[in-house]
Amino acid sequence: MPRNLAVPRWRVCVHVRAGAEFGWHPSLLDWLGRHDDGRVICVVETAQASSFRGAMPALAGIAAPQVLHIPDGSNMVDVLLALAQQNEKGDLIYIDAGCTVVDDWDALLARAVCEDTGIGVASPLTAASPVFSPFSADKPAWMDVGHVNRWLTHLSRGRAFEVPAIASFCAYWRAEAVAALDAGCGLAAAEETLLERGWRFVACDWLYIEGPAAIEAVVPRAREGLQSFLTYHPLLRIRHGFSEAGVWGEASVPPSAPMLKPVQLHVAHSWGGGLGRWVEDYCEADSARWNLVLRSIGTWGAFGQRIALYRSHRMDQPLRDWLLDMPIGSIAISHVQYRRILDEIVRDFHVDAVIVSSLIGHALDILDLPLPTLIVGHDYTPFCAALSIRFDGLCTRCDGDRLRDCFAHNPLNRFFRDAGPAYWEALREHYHRRLHQPHIRLVAPSASVARNLHRLAPAIADVPVEVIAHGMAFPPRPAWEPAPTGRLRLVVLGSMAPQKGADVLAAALPAVSVFADVFLVGCGDEGERFAALGDDRLVRRYQREELPAIIAGIAPHAGLLLSVVPETFSYTLSELWAMGVPPVATRLGGFADRIDEGRNGFLCDPEADALVDLLRTLDVDRARLAPVRAALLSTPVRSREDMVADYHRMLPLDERRPMPGVAAGLPGRPVAQCPEAEEREHIGALYVDRQVPLRTVLQDFIVYLRRKTEATPRMGARRKRALLGVFRAVSRVLG
Repeated sequence: MPRNLAVPRWRVCVHVRAGAEFGWHPSLLDWLGRHDDGRVICVVETAQASSFRGAMPALAGIAAPQVLHIPDGSNMVDVLLALAQQNEKGDLIYIDAGCTVVDDWDALLARAVCEDTGIGVASPLTAASPVFSPFSADKPAWMDVGHVNRWLTHLSRGRAFEVPAIASFCAYWRAEAVAALDAGCGLAAAEETLLERGWRFVACDWLYIEGPAAIEAVVPRAREGLQSFLTYHPLLRIRHGFSEAGVWGEASVPPSAPMLKPVQLHVAHSWGGGLGRWVEDYCEADSARWNLVLRSIGTWGAFGQRIALYRSHRMDQPLRDWLLDMPIGSIAISHVQYRRILDEIVRDFHVDAVIVSSLIGHALDILDLPLPTLIVGHDYTPFCAALSIRFDGLCTRCDGDRLRDCFAHNPLNRFFRDAGPAYWEALREHYHRRLHQPHIRLVAPSASVARNLHRLAPAIADVPVEVIAHGMAFPPRPAWEPAPTGRLRLVVLGSMAPQKGADVLAAALPAVSVFADVFLVGCGDEGERFAALGDDRLVRRYQREELPAIIAGIAPHAGLLLSVVPETFSYTLSELWAMGVPPVATRLGGFADRIDEGRNGFLCDPEADALVDLLRTLDVDRARLAPVRAALLSTPVRSREDMVADYHRMLPLDERRPMPGVAAGLPGRPVAQCPEAEEREHIGALYVDRQVPLRTVLQDFIVYLRRKTEATPRMGARRKRALLGVFRAVSRVLG
């Protein structure tokens, strides 16, 4: 059955049982006191009728809920049928008055039935039954319901998984499932009836509720497949997480975070760089929405060998990943399996919007999803196969002849050799046609991106481009001042790849070294070309938080940004500004857009002679540097939160869907408060539930090894055949 896209509407029926031990739990009373909207029905057993009002002091001053009296000893099915006889025809959430709940528990439970129209009943997690328990053993005594739900914001996989039973003290019932019930039957008989009529039961891995202490543990009834379900339990990974949380103790409990938020899907490659940093900054700064990241993973010639979905920017354990039958070399115009993957993600993770940062390793099918979509111009693909619109200078046109010449002679056009100019012309045509769809909007981090695109691609000259500058978080900068006298000190920040101006620096260095000391910071292995500067002048790699101290130690008078390609933004420029270092940059792209000459930096042509002339002038007249540094130190750094707010204004999702998406787990584990946890042994990404038989663990591991071997392109055919033979033999032994 297809997913139910309609937003469910429900009423909550609270079952107030006879007997003092079945009283109201304060958490449910508190929730009830804050939901004065007519959705609540109190179903009160006869023996409790006289004391019902007195038992609810939290309801004083609000509209009284509807009350229905039923006989003592009624069960869940009795309550539902009694409500049906009162002409309650909509969906119902049944809950025992003694349950312990958290905020928005009813909406979280209702989200589970949005998965599929074949779902009749949805239950929360609870420790009262092995079917629904997120724990391998007993729940730690110190861990209360709030603790468990806060951990679920990190451990949840965003899954509503099929179960063989219904939680007896709390469940969401579709109206059609209630209509299928027979009078006078208990829950066990109701389950059998519903299964026979094609209804399925699920539990959601994002909500935990505890039933009343007086209700005995729920024992699942024996039925076909129950033992297999318990052995290969869908909650094995979550149980592993709770096992560790139980050891860490109460100090490790993460802060509270809302579960229901709109869901955005980021599309990116896995190369890192400025694009990777932008995705990281965006995800960490966006507290109002869930941000999933779909990455292409591969190698040269097959950049989209695998597609992996992550819960955030961190490439740790993917939520799901797929090995493509036919790898995507560069960018696919269309890809059948990729399209199915997108359908699965949108369906299962309730995606509201898409933000495309890169199409490398992906297919243009991502632009056909009927969802609001932003395309962020971090580079110039898929228009430019060389990424940077440079071929013997800045490109101002790229027709068929020039494109063919680019593939033949441009050293920067080295990434995508799986297809030639004819394919890229076709790719452009398909891409440009999609950009005119009403659900797609273009964003650029600087105005030059829009100008260059419109000039190079007249077919999209009428497509508007919104400029949203990147924001960033930057560690506090230590106090330092450049020396007022002595040699000029210059820092070159970032990569020394050819497109970043390595040739310009090499040509200028002999003349510049006469009056200046040059330091390379973050130059990587490509900095070996400048090893003659000395090890004290080269910082090949650093952690981001170390940069302010490194710069303070150098105390540079200026920073050099020498890219020969038009940068679309440049985080290194923002970092120099944040540290009060006047930049000297090439007059291209984002540098020319962002730098106001003489006020917040200096510009020169991307040539060695022009660079030397400008640096000589600044060395002679250092008074020009002081006001620039002062202006930079007084200018606040644009924050990640400001950037995200601008993107939210372009994608106003909060009112788009009344039932937002559920968490697929926050990234990482909040163990910073638990130093002892860091000393625990971790074995890669291997998680084994202790309840699973050893034979089963070995069988599953052999299957993993076989698939991994088959999917490894660098392994020789002979070695691969030998290993697969060994795995098959071991599988036969294990039976």
